[in-house]
Amino acid sequence: MPELRNIPLTYKEGIYSITDFNKDIDSENAISFDYDTQYQILTYTIPIDERLLTLYSVSEDELIRTLRAVYNKEGTLSKVTATLNAHETLLYIYYKDSEHARQEIYKFAIRNADAIIEQIQQCTDALARLFIEYYSDSENMDYHAKIATAAQVELIKQKYHSKDSCDHAGNYSSENIEGDNHMLITMVRCADAYPVETFQYAVEIMSKHIEEALVTLNKTEDFKYICAEYD
Repeated sequence: MPELRNIPLTYKEGIYSITDFNKDIDSENAISFDYDTQYQILTYTIPIDERLLTLYSVSEDELIRTLRAVYNKEGTLSKVTATLNAHETLLYIYYKDSEHARQEIYKFAIRNADAIIEQIQQCTDALARLFIEYYSDSENMDYHAKIATAAQVELIKQKYHSKDSCDHAGNYSSENIEGDNHMLITMVRCADAYPVETFQYAVEIMSKHIEEALVTLNKTEDFKYICAEYD
């Protein structure tokens, strides 16, 4: 099996696989990968304050076969992707400046929110609660939705004997509804800004976009839309 090689930050314009690069490329001007075969964990450092990114349950074979490095006409590494578990996964993205980063994160946040809205709309019962939960510690980030029908709200009310209990997402066993959290992490952490603040920017965009879509949902009269950060 071919080995994982360093990906230079500058190269000739085009799209390359991991085997197209020389194994002796200087690691100081490249993205270097570290792969744990036993636990299938991929770690690598991006050229933004030497930030470390980690992916779990990564097939080494898939990574090597599908990794693609894209260079623009200036020869700058613009993005790195790999198809993992039949899903195109963003490993790195280049931003020209802070404004470019905000524009790209804004566009992604809208698409991500639309993906969540589409899943929510698949519920045929009237919604009594729509929760948005999010979390960030600069390295790990999560953004997801949770829904509850009138029947589920009534069960929680009876179980805890409290109306307030109905407004806590953790009391419901419903599955989390997610977009692409890994892409969210990558896009946020590749921006040359403090990750927690950039993540909050994305959260505000997604949450507002989802709120604007509430008019399209089948809701109960006592419906509530609740956004909260968890720890």
